[in-house]
Amino acid sequence: MSPGEEILARLAARQRVGNRVVIVAAHPDDETIGLGAQLRRLDDALLVHVTNGAPRDGHDAAAHGFATLADYAAARRRELAAALTEGDADHFRTLCLGIVDQEAMHHLPSLARQLRELFLQERPQAVVTHAYEGGHPDHDAAAFAVHMACRLMAKPPAILEMALYHRREGRLVSGEFLPIASRRKPGRTNPPAERLTNGSRLSPGREILCATLALNEDEVWRKQQMIDCFTTQRWLLMQLDTTIERVRIAPDYEFRSPPHAGELHYETLGWGITGADWRCRAAATLAELDLD
Repeated sequence: MSPGEEILARLAARQRVGNRVVIVAAHPDDETIGLGAQLRRLDDALLVHVTNGAPRDGHDAAAHGFATLADYAAARRRELAAALTEGDADHFRTLCLGIVDQEAMHHLPSLARQLRELFLQERPQAVVTHAYEGGHPDHDAAAFAVHMACRLMAKPPAILEMALYHRREGRLVSGEFLPIASRRKPGRTNPPAERLTNGSRLSPGREILCATLALNEDEVWRKQQMIDCFTTQRWLLMQLDTTIERVRIAPDYEFRSPPHAGELHYETLGWGITGADWRCRAAATLAELDLD
C-alpha cells in the first residue's frame, strides 16, 4: 500500500495519521471546508496557504469594516487560528506564502519552484491540495503548483486532493469531485478495495482511489464550530455541505484543458478572470519549467 493509500485508509477508518503531511490550500478556511473533520487526526502536518486571503480591490476588506488590506489579511489569520483550536488541530505548523488573493495565477512558475523547495525540505509522504475544478482561480493555481512542484522532483510525495466546490448545471456544488474526464490522464487501474465502517468507504474506481467520509454528529458539530470562526466568509460557507468530506489520490491533470465544459464558477463572480486566461498562464508556466 502506498503512503497515499495508507493515509486514505486511515482517515476512512477514523484513525490517527502519523505520516508527515503538507496541506497546500489557497486561502484560510479552504482546509476547513475540505478536511475540517479530519485535521485533528493528522499528527505531523504543515498547513501552507498560498494567498493572504485579501483581494487587492479592497471590496471584501471594506465590507467587513477593515481600513486596510493588511488588517483584513490579519483578521483572516486570526480566524484560522481560532478554527484550528476549535478543530483540535492547533498543533499544526502554519505558513502563508503571502500572494494577494485572486492573483495566484500570476505567480505560477515561482510558486511551483517555492513549493518544490519546501517539499524537499519537509520531506512529506503526501501533499494534500485542491482538485482542479474551476471553483476559484486560486484553488486551481494551488493544485497546478503542487503538481508542477512534484513533477520537478526525482522522488515526489503522493498528491491527495480534497473536494471543495465547482459549478454544475448552473448551480454551486460542494463536497463532490468532478467525474474523471478524458482530459485527465488515468491513474492506477487497480487500486486496492477496502470495505470500511462508520459511514466511510474507499471507492475503487477504475482510475482513482477516493475516500468518502460521511461525518457523524460529533464531527459535523466540530466542523460547524470551525466554520463559525470564519466570520468574514460566512456568506460563502453557509452555502456549502458540511456533512461529508471527500479525499482522493489526485489524477494527473491536463491543465491546458478546462476542468469541465461550460461556465466555470469563478467566471460568474465578476472578477474579470476567465478560464482561458488561467489556462494561458498554466501553459506558459509548463513551457518555462520545461514541463510542456
